[in-house]
Amino acid sequence: MLIDAHCHLNSLAQSVKDEVISHFSAAGVLIDSSIDLKSSRESLSLSSQYSFIYNSLGFHPFACASFSSDIYQQYKNLLKKNPDKIIALGEIGLDYKADISLLRQEEIFRQWLLLAKEENLPALIHVRLDKNSWSSSRFPGHCRILSVLDDYFSDYQKIVFHCFSYSFDFLKKIVDKGGFISFSLNVLRENKKIIGALTGCPLENLLLETDSPYMRLRGNFSTPLDISVLYSYVSKLKGKEEGRLKEIIQSNARRVFKGLS
Repeated sequence: MLIDAHCHLNSLAQSVKDEVISHFSAAGVLIDSSIDLKSSRESLSLSSQYSFIYNSLGFHPFACASFSSDIYQQYKNLLKKNPDKIIALGEIGLDYKADISLLRQEEIFRQWLLLAKEENLPALIHVRLDKNSWSSSRFPGHCRILSVLDDYFSDYQKIVFHCFSYSFDFLKKIVDKGGFISFSLNVLRENKKIIGALTGCPLENLLLETDSPYMRLRGNFSTPLDISVLYSYVSKLKGKEEGRLKEIIQSNARRVFKGLS
């Protein structure tokens, strides 16, 4: 079974959605992540029609300027009405490119983490910090986002860092607390830092995703159908037979995403 641990099926054109759905209906599972309230509703509509689509309700840092108590309550209502298909919250996190201060992003991020804890749901983490914020005096090194997580979780067994693109040293801090690392199609670019992190990532902490359509592949928009290319690449890199790699990823996904069939 192929599992795409993080995609944005809700953002694809209808013709592309139809092609993806036709393929995955017999071949795998999609965890459809949203980025705001509108895409969350669209994602839930998809999962209500197809048993192999699950939801991770997210609020991307780019949406933070529109955050309000009313929106937060509407997410809570969606969680109450759709307990069987919502298996995570995210993507949520911090991004220096967002049109809102990192401190305000952090305030909002903390509310989502609190909700994830209250609902006993895993959190899919997005993090993109520039060199200045990455090494700020308040949060030295990559500890900025880890410091926030540590305020809510004693371990990271319900934490997934999606589209991981940082060093093995950062990865080790996450897996040492039992967290999960999800690598995306960007590993195919063979960036030495990312490849080093993937090479060193323990298999029991590994997930794979497309992050489609936002992660481009060979200059083009990607789809969840590209997940097979990623599995093949990682299989060779990790020296693990592809069928066995699928079994491991499936086991990992079921450990972190309770309710995944």
